Amino acid sequence: MYATANLQNRYKQDHVTTATPVDLVIMLYDGCVKQLKLAKIHKENKDLAKVSESIEKAEEIVLELVRSLNTDIPMSKDLLALYEFMLDEMVHANIMKDTDRLDPVIEMMSNLGGAWKEVKKSTENMTYSME
Repeated sequence: MYATANLQNRYKQDHVTTATPVDLVIMLYDGCVKQLKLAKIHKENKDLAKVSESIEKAEEIVLELVRSLNTDIPMSKDLLALYEFMLDEMVHANIMKDTDRLDPVIEMMSNLGGAWKEVKKSTENMTYSME
């Protein structure tokens, strides 16, 4: 069992260290959505400690997205405002244990992640067409 867990951790580590910047952003969005959905499941199971834990992990992911913003790009200000809104909703959801407040955040994160997946597809298509 330990060997399997060790292999899984190694795979995850290798996956992150070899990922492109676009792949890393996609992983962050997907990870945030996963944690917020887990928070909702934990709430249904009445495990409030795990609700907080999952929301806090999602908050850390959003903070990493904030830290990675390139402030020289005008769109960064819009993304920052969006991330601040999401963080505010997560904080309130965590304090009040109102996971319904996470639904708009999940939707926004999913949409942003989907947009980055489209960027990845279009850049891969450009690479293939140039070869």
